[in-house]
Formats: sequence, C-alpha cells, structure tokens
Amino acid sequence: MAADAELAVLLLEDQALVRAGMRALIQMCEPRATIQEARSHDQALARLAAGPIDIAFLDIDLKEPLSGIDVLKHIRASELPTRVIMLSAQVEESVVLNCIRLGASGYIPKDMDANGVFRRALDTVFQGGVFLPAGILGRGGFSPRPVTSAGPNSLAEIGVKGRALEALYYICQGFSNAVIAHKMGVAESTVANEYNSKLFKQFHVASRASLIVEVARRGIIVAPPDHLTP
Repeated sequence: MAADAELAVLLLEDQALVRAGMRALIQMCEPRATIQEARSHDQALARLAAGPIDIAFLDIDLKEPLSGIDVLKHIRASELPTRVIMLSAQVEESVVLNCIRLGASGYIPKDMDANGVFRRALDTVFQGGVFLPAGILGRGGFSPRPVTSAGPNSLAEIGVKGRALEALYYICQGFSNAVIAHKMGVAESTVANEYNSKLFKQFHVASRASLIVEVARRGIIVAPPDHLTP
C-alpha cells in the first residue's frame, strides 16, 4: 500500500458514545483512515460485503446473541484480506488467546484510557505491530516495547529471512495457512510444514498463536514484503 493511500477501517461498537470516542482516536492516530461504523453483527457483515476493509476493530461484547467473535469467524471463513483487532473489557488469557487462534492479530482492552495507553495501542496497530494485553506477555506495560531478557529481539538476529519472513508477516495479519499459501503462490502444506515449522523453531514456540504472542512480547514489527510496498 502506498504511503498516502487511504486505509479502509471498520469499527464495530454497539455503544454510540464509545464508538464516537474510538472513531476520533483512530482518526487522530491514522489520518488516512476512512472509517465505516457498525453497531451490530449484521451491520458489520454488510460493511464487509460492501467493499474491501483493511483493518477491522471489533467489539466482542455486543448486546446481542452474535458478537464480534462471530464477525471475526466470518472474516476468516470468507478468507477476506482484513486485519482484525479485537476490543473488549475482558482481559482473561483464555479469551485473548482464543481470539488469536481464530485469526485476530491484536487485542486491545477497552479500559486502557489512563496515560494515553489506548492511543499508544492504536499507534502500535497502525505501525504494523501486534498489541496484546500485558498479562498475556508475562510482563507489565504494553506491547510492543523492547524487552530486557537475554536473547535476540530483531528478525535479523533471530535469522528470519526470505520466504519465512514473508510467511511471518501474513501470520501476524491473522491469515490462515490457506490464504497465506494463495498469497505466496505455494502449496498449503509448504506453509504448514516448511515455513511455520521453521518459525516455530526460531521463536521456540509450538503454535501460530504462541508465535504471535512471542512477536508481540519481543516488540517486533514485521514489515510487509517488498512487493506489497511500492
């Protein structure tokens, strides 16, 4: 995407005042954003059907039977090239990790309003980073930020390069192995058995969800492949 290109954003939030505040913060953090609002599951699906969405901010806690998680499932089942960030007052590890497993690429607690932390979370997202609650990362503060533990914390130091680096970018977008395979022009088995396996070993993890958490913990921002940045 060109540096000055518009960024299509979907904001799903059922409370009007909260939605207006989030919209203002998103616009402040990313002036290129063209924001489409939805207050329900069905409205969100209608916005997604109307045209491409680059980033979707989805509130989990809708006051209706279907939730933001159902919208996330729809996005991934439809293989839409949309990056999904979940919003919720819930910060339980099981909830956060379930969203990551389902294809979210970030999770922002809605009560993070002190000291501008919510805005910094948005800045992290728009810079291409993965934001997760501090408790999931096993430390205080917010993600990403430099970690103080020993060990390599840059992609070059870890040795991630070439096609594995491209696969890592797409994993951090929340895309399934099938979508990644299509984008990279390879078989799905190649993504799962070659690129994913190599990345798991390099980051010392055993799953895609754990890989995304580790990328956030180390404060790593994975840049788009060269062919996506004209």
